[in-house]
Formats: sequence, C-alpha cells, structure tokens
Amino acid sequence: MASPGTPSTTPPAAPSRARLVLDALITVAAGLTMPVQSRMNGALASEISDPVFAAFVSFGSGFVLLTVLLVLPGNRRALSALWAAIRSRRMQPWLIVAGALGAWLVIAQSISVGVFGVALFMISLIAGQTVSGLLVDRFGFLSDRRQPLTPMRVISAAVTIVAVVWSVSGSIPAGLAVGTMLLTALLPLSAGILSGFQQAMNGRIASMTKAPFSATYMNFVAGSVALLVVTLIERTSRGLAIVPQLPSVWWMYLGGAMGIVFIFTGAHMVPRIGVLRFTIAAIGGQLLGSLLLDWVWPTSTAGVSFAAIGGAVLTFGAIALSALPDVRRR
Repeated sequence: MASPGTPSTTPPAAPSRARLVLDALITVAAGLTMPVQSRMNGALASEISDPVFAAFVSFGSGFVLLTVLLVLPGNRRALSALWAAIRSRRMQPWLIVAGALGAWLVIAQSISVGVFGVALFMISLIAGQTVSGLLVDRFGFLSDRRQPLTPMRVISAAVTIVAVVWSVSGSIPAGLAVGTMLLTALLPLSAGILSGFQQAMNGRIASMTKAPFSATYMNFVAGSVALLVVTLIERTSRGLAIVPQLPSVWWMYLGGAMGIVFIFTGAHMVPRIGVLRFTIAAIGGQLLGSLLLDWVWPTSTAGVSFAAIGGAVLTFGAIALSALPDVRRR
C-alpha cells in the first residue's frame, strides 16, 4: 500500500458508467453556483468600487457560515480528525493553506479583467485549469493513484478549451497590444494551474479526515486570511477607509454560500473522479449556469448568443469524452 501522498503504481479500478454519470451531474450542478456567485460578487464590487474587498466579503461570509455550522457534532468531529491527522504527521500541515490559492485567483481576476476583459480572463483561467488537471492526475499529486495521460483525456481537455473560446468569442476585445495581452494572461493562467493543485489539496484533506467539511472550512479560513491581508495593504496604500460604505442589498452577500457548495463538492468529488474530470464537469456547469442566468436575470439587451449555447454543448461533449476510456475498460 502506498504511503500518504505517494502515488500507487497499481491502476485504479474503473468506475461504473452509472457512477461516472452521477458524479458528473453532481459536479455540473455545483458548477451552476459559480456564475451566480460571480454575479453577486460583481454587483458588490461595483457598488463599493473594490473587487478585492468584495472577494474578502465573499470568503469572510462563507467562513462565518461554516463557523456557525460547527454547532453540528459531525462538523466538529471533522475538524478534530483534521488536527489529529496533522499532529500524527499522517497529513502534511501545508495542505490547510489551499484556500490561499483561491485567493490568488481572485487577485488575478481583479487585475486582468480590468486590462483585457472577462472573456480572455476565462480563456486563460480555464486553459490553466485543464492543463493542471491533466498533470495533477497524471503524476498522482497527493493521490494514492495515477491516472494515465490517454489520448481521450488530452482531447477532452482540448475540446473544453475550444468550447470556452467559442462561448466567449463575441466578447474578446479588439486592438489590445499582444505583449500586454500575453503578460497579463499569465496571471489567470497561473491561477488556473494552481487551482488544480488546490482541488487536489482539498481532496486529500477530505480523504484523510473522511469529511469534506474539514477541507471546506480550512479553505475558507486560509482564503479569508490571505484576502484580509491583501485588502488591508490595498486600501491603506490608496488612503481609503478599511471598510467602505456597504450596500443594503442582502443577496450581494450570498457569494460565500455559493462558494461553500462548490468547494465542498470538489473536496468530495476529486478523490472519486480526479481533478481533470471534476474541472471539465464544473466548467460545463459554469457555462450552462451562465446561459440560464443571462436568460432569467439578464444584465444587457444582447440576450443569449449562439456561441454561448454552442460552447456549453461542446463542453458536455468534453465531459463524455473524458469518461470514455474508463467506461471502455469495463
């Protein structure tokens, strides 16, 4: 048996078709929450003119909600199991800072979106996420098993990137200097690559403690602390009040709750289906959620584009492709 953190050379048992479909659907459902969270955080950021502080509010509200949930005995046992695993050295202590990688994503978003818009940010981010998913699974980072780099997995990752490019193709700004675009793209690209490792770290915590709650809670603790530090530096350097005038619109503060759903699902699913499959299915949910959100809660008169619909459909094709090798081995 492999030691913790050391990948096994024994090929993993292929999951059943039913399990793959069910896990993918659950992950897609979790991905639906991300566009909603983005809309909530974006509205708050617009009101206070500070996306970093809005992100801190999102992480902080999630931390508060999870702390309230510690009244449940099962959640307290999950944290106790986490500390026991760290004290006994069965788990690396640095895993608990996974949430700081999520904080870097928010910082990268706040910088790059202002330079070249949401579309190129999404393309760079998801390119990093899919490449990271391939590599993390291939080398078995923090996992007891490796998932081979099969042609079908590479194709599914490539199809996912193409789907996202197609989906946002109508929003790519023209006239942007190539050098500026490439340099700025490194921020979301690096955030996407690190997010794959973040998912693996959360999955490892959940596996060691037998409870996704522990990974979710520590994710929000680390992310909140990291964003608090960045917020303090950013606002004091600009000569602003530490806490801006906050709006009274209640739903703007629910972004943390959406994040809890996504992180909890990832911590539970990554050990089951791997980082790449989780990433592709979550992206499918995000694109589908964006379509639904633009339909029921539009922010412009442009409506839902054919490219957005086609990109979402193509992503679900990528989800199916990523599962084909395992299904055929059965």
